[in-house]
Amino acid sequence: MKIWIVTARFGQGHFSAARSLEEKYKARGYEVVVSDVIELLYPFGASMVYGAFNHIICRNAAIYNFLNEFGRNPDKEVLPAKQLKEAFDEIQPDAVITTWSACARMLGPLPVPTFVCVTDLGVHAGWVAPHVQGYLVATQSVADQLVEMKVPEGKIHISGIPVKKVFEALAPEPKTTKKVLIMGGGLGILPWVDSLLKELSEHPEIKITVIAGRNRKLYRKLYQRYPSATIIGFTSKVAEYLAQADLLVSKPGGVTLFEAIYAETPCLAVFPSYKHEIENAKFIQTREIGDVVWQGESLCDGILKALENEEKRCLWQKNMQEMKMQLQAQQRKEPYLVEDSI
Repeated sequence: MKIWIVTARFGQGHFSAARSLEEKYKARGYEVVVSDVIELLYPFGASMVYGAFNHIICRNAAIYNFLNEFGRNPDKEVLPAKQLKEAFDEIQPDAVITTWSACARMLGPLPVPTFVCVTDLGVHAGWVAPHVQGYLVATQSVADQLVEMKVPEGKIHISGIPVKKVFEALAPEPKTTKKVLIMGGGLGILPWVDSLLKELSEHPEIKITVIAGRNRKLYRKLYQRYPSATIIGFTSKVAEYLAQADLLVSKPGGVTLFEAIYAETPCLAVFPSYKHEIENAKFIQTREIGDVVWQGESLCDGILKALENEEKRCLWQKNMQEMKMQLQAQQRKEPYLVEDSI
């Protein structure tokens, strides 16, 4: 059976989820093709689209939220794209899965089942399309939101946000020391990290690791200024660093959050400002798997408070353990399989 996974690189979460699904399906012997929808639509302009997003939109919450709200409009007509139909005809898959909200509507009705994998802890109307066979969602709360949008319960499958096998295989340790992992995603967007490290330098008992991702400029600056911290560029060993940390400090992306759950590493969500980040941050607080530092609050104080309260940190880890067990049980019951619908 051949599965076509259609995604986009607006941030790293959608693409990371696509690669995780690819890994899972290939392990079951399926043939898998992963395509970037923007590269299919604009083969000579995709780099410009992503460049504008990464350097302007992704760093400006007001612009991002405006465009995102525009995309959430359920009444906005999205015509199936000719380029995607041509790609479908060439690949000839038995099933299609999308991990970016606009993909399903761009694809339009297809002669094979189409599934949508929602990559955050909230869902909006842009994810929903009448021809979708099923929705893979993170939690019951996301499922309930879809039901409110008139999606039939039978189409909704709770399976968590997909992460790579290396995260699922982690053997976490108790979080009782003072090791802090700071991450800015694959793009290494950490506008607040320099001032934070200046403040944390007054606390040498805290062991700090920063993953700057592909942001080479940031990597060089931090490496030169903060020799006592461990500064990492882009790495394939995120799972190892995450498992060793006692606290993750990061923007609250959906995939990153579920990677932290499998590592049982409590999260401190930093300045959520995008709508999906706010939804994810509220999930962290509601489920008591970490805390949130909102705009205007001191990030350094938030880190110190979390590290000093070992009892609460152990509670956060315990809640993550329970959540992970529930996810594993749910996946055994209803894994990321699609053959029953073909």
